Amino acid sequence: MSRIAVFRQKAGSLQLIALQFFSLAGVGIVSPYVNVYLSDLEFSGVLIGTLASLGAILSLIITPVFTLIADRRLLHRRLLMLYLTGFALANFLFASTQAQILVIVAVLLIKVTVSPSLTLGMQLTMALLIQSKKVILGKVRAFASLGFALASLIAGTLIAAGGYPLLFSIGVIFALVSIQMATVFPDRPKGKAPADTAPKQPRNRGFYVLALCQFFVTIGTYNSYSFLYIHLRDHLGVNATDVGIWAALLAAAEIPILYLLDFILPKLRVRVVYIFSILGIGLFTLSLGMVQSLPALALLLVLRGIVWPCFHLSSFRLVNAISQPRNAATNQAILQVTMPSTALLLTGSLFGWTFDNLGSSAFFALCALACLAGMCIVIAGFRLFDVRNCAERT
Repeated sequence: MSRIAVFRQKAGSLQLIALQFFSLAGVGIVSPYVNVYLSDLEFSGVLIGTLASLGAILSLIITPVFTLIADRRLLHRRLLMLYLTGFALANFLFASTQAQILVIVAVLLIKVTVSPSLTLGMQLTMALLIQSKKVILGKVRAFASLGFALASLIAGTLIAAGGYPLLFSIGVIFALVSIQMATVFPDRPKGKAPADTAPKQPRNRGFYVLALCQFFVTIGTYNSYSFLYIHLRDHLGVNATDVGIWAALLAAAEIPILYLLDFILPKLRVRVVYIFSILGIGLFTLSLGMVQSLPALALLLVLRGIVWPCFHLSSFRLVNAISQPRNAATNQAILQVTMPSTALLLTGSLFGWTFDNLGSSAFFALCALACLAGMCIVIAGFRLFDVRNCAERT
């Protein structure tokens, strides 16, 4: 029995890694090219930013409702599969038509499925690893970055071979494989879930500090990412078919630090890592508008490869540390989906106008300023976190 148990445990770990790999591969093969594709279809920067805002509105409506239902009825795995199905449908629409209304529907599906699915998948992964007492979150996340990098690397070849339809068709395949891999998570338990008789406790005050901080940081990060690859093509001379190579470098630079974070992060104060990683992201974003050559950009990606994994993992760990088990997924959705959606809703069109009319330097400087504002907020509210609780649960 012990050998069978060990085999099942290893098989579960491999399936978890496969889920991370294929789900991020689907995102990696598509996301660098969505806005480039829209630009080729003569969508303006303002329209691209407006679609980001519309997607944010839908995310604000859909994600909290779905996540609350999943928390109460323990339907997290089914919700993850629903998100992945929506992502597959979006890719199918991109691959099969150029009709503007259907392309817009596909864009909105991307907006309301990608971020929620990645957030929910990350939370379920953390919960499964904690339950099995495995400290390998960074390593598992490294396979996600590897999937993103490899998929982005072949994206240009796919476009050269079969155009955008082939590219998005492969995205459909990755999404369908991810749906199958999502069975690694437990399904809804049979019978009625036991009622939670414990008195409801208020959220840790640090959660609201994180939420406000995340709002400003994602103004900078999400808006800058929306126009990053257009900037590479239009201002740094990167060919459209080579955009995937740069997206691959962006992800591949994360892999070494993700492996190290399993050993480093437990030994450091997570809040401090979170603050310094935001500072690094701000500097990276500011520098994007200043670099004039591709070698300088490659060096800049090394900085991003260090600070982004630190920000990503520390933010998830902080939310998990100050959340109750029954609302952890909801809190993660608020921080990782609702706040970015709100940020894009309020600023997407404005930042799109900035990129079109004031140039890339001013655009990325404005994005960096938003990140630094978020850093100042979390510094000001530093003492509101329950330090003992964070230490125990992270």
